Amino acid sequence: MEQYLIDTADRCIQLARAGREMANSLEAISNDLMAKAVELDSARDRQSKDRHSEDNLAKDEQIRPPAKRKV
Repeated sequence: MEQYLIDTADRCIQLARAGREMANSLEAISNDLMAKAVELDSARDRQSKDRHSEDNLAKDEQIRPPAKRKV
């Protein structure tokens, strides 16, 4: 009976350690995923800003009369 209790206690310790290692791994994966999400969001914002700037430039060119050329 004592040996069973000792073996069970050892198994509990092993499982607890494995659980902590798994939790640490999951936390690291979570951090990597969050960093990637922020990277993608920033890239999308930059593209949207660039597109908005290009649209405004195109509108400005449509509004302005063509430059007069000297002949």
